[in-house]
Amino acid sequence: MPLEPATADALNSIAAEMKIGRSDLIQIILREWLETNAYLPVRAIDEESEIDGSA
Repeated sequence: MPLEPATADALNSIAAEMKIGRSDLIQIILREWLETNAYLPVRAIDEESEIDGSA
């Protein structure tokens, strides 16, 4: 999908910083936006599970 250059640059920069692919970053952003705006149910967080160090 074509994006404005500033948006594409921002996504590429963030993806590189997070060491993930641009498409993975877009999926994360989209899922979180959909959850925040009540289009998807919010995922439950298991308090006793291990995390990968990301919040």
